[in-house]
Amino acid sequence: MDKKMTRRKFLGKLVAGILGGTIALFTAPIAFYLLPKKEKKKLNIFVDPKGNPIPESSIKEGDYELGLSDEGPVIIVRREGVLYAFSAVCTHLGCIVKWIPSRNEFLCPCHAGRFDANGAVISGPPPAPLKRYKIEITSEGFIILS
Repeated sequence: MDKKMTRRKFLGKLVAGILGGTIALFTAPIAFYLLPKKEKKKLNIFVDPKGNPIPESSIKEGDYELGLSDEGPVIIVRREGVLYAFSAVCTHLGCIVKWIPSRNEFLCPCHAGRFDANGAVISGPPPAPLKRYKIEITSEGFIILS
């Protein structure tokens, strides 16, 4: 048997390789999209901008704390002894909302969007309420959001 590579065989293998690579490049994203994703359980701990965990005891009645979680900026408010956590990102254009204790509501400074104490839209352009998180307190007294 002749082991010499002819020009025809070489070009055939080259074209087959390029075609196979092109098919793989186009089908890989589709396969990754269709395959089920393995969900990682995040430890969504509430931290200050420097990355230090914020203790639950540091948030006083009527006060609020703006911090970060795995999902972005979060605002936590203590009302009637209970902690409530909301995404601090306005659902209109992504500005950071502020808690106004005297009015018991969140205010978006960019376009005057207003949310009630439960995160529901009161007025302005926001199309949806603020995302609300469940709060757990660790044995060390730190806040975990889920």
